Formats: sequence, structure tokens, C-alpha cells
Amino acid sequence: MSSDISSLLTRPLSHWWRYSRAVLLTIVGLAVLLLAARIALPYVLRDAINKRLAAIPDYAGSVEQIDVSLWRGAYTIHRPVITKRSGEVKEPFFKADKIDFSLAWRELFSGRFVSDIEATKPMLTFVEAPAAEGSQAGGSAQRWQDVIDDIFPITITYFRILDGEVRYIDQTADPKVDVRIAHLAAVVTGLANRRSDGEGEFPSKITASGETIGSGKLRLTGLLEPLAEQPHFLLKLEVEGVSLPALNEFLRAYAGVDVSKGTFNAYVEATGRDGRFQGYFKPFFAGLDFSEPPGVTRPFGQKIWETVVRGLAWVFKNHPRDEVATRIPFAGEFKDVKVGVWQTVKNLVRHAFIEPLTKKLDSRASSEKLPTKTEAEDKTQKLREKAAPKPEQ
Repeated sequence: MSSDISSLLTRPLSHWWRYSRAVLLTIVGLAVLLLAARIALPYVLRDAINKRLAAIPDYAGSVEQIDVSLWRGAYTIHRPVITKRSGEVKEPFFKADKIDFSLAWRELFSGRFVSDIEATKPMLTFVEAPAAEGSQAGGSAQRWQDVIDDIFPITITYFRILDGEVRYIDQTADPKVDVRIAHLAAVVTGLANRRSDGEGEFPSKITASGETIGSGKLRLTGLLEPLAEQPHFLLKLEVEGVSLPALNEFLRAYAGVDVSKGTFNAYVEATGRDGRFQGYFKPFFAGLDFSEPPGVTRPFGQKIWETVVRGLAWVFKNHPRDEVATRIPFAGEFKDVKVGVWQTVKNLVRHAFIEPLTKKLDSRASSEKLPTKTEAEDKTQKLREKAAPKPEQ
């Protein structure tokens, strides 16, 4: 009797033990598989991203390392580099210390599954060279849009740059021009790599600041539609406190002069829509001095040209403020830029002798004032019809 009772008690225990051991082994197996997948995931991602970057037309790219943070839904690309395939350009088109892609948890509570991007020390380099093989302009924006879509296929709404740099090299100029914006900090909000319904005219906003050569301070604010088929934006740019002697290579290459002293400020507003744009540029040159620095001898031709420039600067200078300034309007299509030369000269005279130009933005830029391409063509056609000779009765 006692043996029967003992067998009844041990049978459930043995069954429970076999069941528990199977569950435990299953859990351990799953844990090992998940751990192995977690260890392998960065390498799988790195290979997939490198494969995609290697497929960019005319360019090639690679990343050194990928870090994955599952708890915050993010991965970080370390030391990405994109170079032109031709081999004629020595500087990489793009490089960065790291780029972090992460889920925007603040948006999840609103039911939106979107992401943030933060780039640390990114550097973008444009090169103008005598031959096309040696130039590096980046090509169409759609090319890079496709790359971003493939690398991170979640809608991107927020982009931040920490300590970035944009560099422009012109090898066709003499002397060679090499200018840059350093310590660039920027935030773009409302950004998306996919269209959505209900967006306004300008779904995105950008704010940026940086340092130019010559220790100038740059500030940029703007509204834009990043997914527009043609550029659609409203931008305001301020550059202040640039030491002109630091720009002497640039001035010799494009203006045939250099200076020993002087400062430069500039203010720009521009709008673009439907392939057309308009805006203005307000440059200010203060405290100009064209005298030769000690130990420097300039070519005879440059001396003559600088004498002419010095004379014009003196004539059009606002002497009480020791400053030359004007307002340069521009407009047209992106393939056909028109600058208001006569208006520029009138503004130069006015601000030298009548009314000093204010060192600030005019805040007149508005995309609503910019005619569409169709409206501009209709206006041009009406003017042609008015100017055409009438047929004799």
C-alpha cells in the first residue's frame, strides 16, 4: 500500500521535473541564440551598410564599426567615409566621427514611429577642378536621399550636427582657394525622408551657426520643403566680423586684390520655388587698407588694379562710418542667375552719400512674393504681346 502511494507521489514530480527541464533548456537555448544574434548584429549591419555605400554611383563608402543599443532602439555608425571613385580627388567627399540613428521616444507617446539623427564632427568637402574627373560636387540630392532611406528606413524628422565643417576648394583659381565653415552646429526639425499628408508649405526648419575663416560668425535660419521636386525654401544668412586679411587668397583669386586691414559683414535673404528664386545680398567693407604689408612686394599689374579699386572704394565710401556698402538684388531661375547691376550701383551711391545702409536683415523675403514659373512665363508673354507691332488695318 505504501509503495503504491509513493509511486503516485513520485510520478507527478518526475513529470514536473522533465517538463521544467525542457522549459529551462528552451529558455537557455533562446537566450544563447539571442546573445549570439546580439553579438553578430553589429557585424551584419556593418556589412550591409558597407555594401550599400559601395553601390553609390560615382562614389564609394565604408564604415569602421557599428554599435547597437537595443534598449533605446538605436545604432551608431563610427567613422563613415565617402570618397569619389575617380581617384582624382584626394579629400573625401564626406566623413564623420560618428552618426547616431535612434528612435524618437518623445514622438512614440503621440503614436508616431519616427527617428532622430545626430552627426558628430561631420565634414563635407566640395572641390572644383579643371577636369570633371577631379571635381567633387556631390551630384543630385536624390542619390543621397536613396542612401539614407536604405540605411535607416524609418521616417527621419530631426537632424543635429555637432562641431561640423563644410569646405570648398577651387583648384581652377590662382592662387588655389580653400575656404571653410568650421565648428558648425545645426538643427533641422520637421525633416522627413518620406512625404506625409497635411504638411504646410515649409514643413522643415533649420537653424545653424559656425565660424568662417577670419574668425567671422555665421548664423543661418530657414524654412524649407526638403522633398520638393525643385528647391523650395526661405533662407536668412548673417556673416559678421570677418577679418579680410585672412581672405587674401580668395580676394586675389576672384578680385585681383588683397588687403592689409579691414573687416567684412554680409546679410542675405533668399526665397526659392518652382525652379525660380529671388533675394538680396548686403556686403559691408569697413576699415579697408590696401597698403603692402612689410616685406611683401606685389606685381606691377596688381598694384595698378589695386590703385583703381582703392580709388573707387574711396569715392563710394561712407566716410563718417569708414565703410563701403551696397545692396545687390538677384533673381531668376537656378540655371539662369540675374543680378541687378544698375540697382547695385544706385544703392552704392545712395548708401555712400545719402543714407547709410543698416547692418541687419531687411526681413522682406517671402515665398508668396515669388512668382511661379508659369506666372513668370505668362507675364513675359504679355509684355511681348504689348511690345509687338500692331497689324495695319
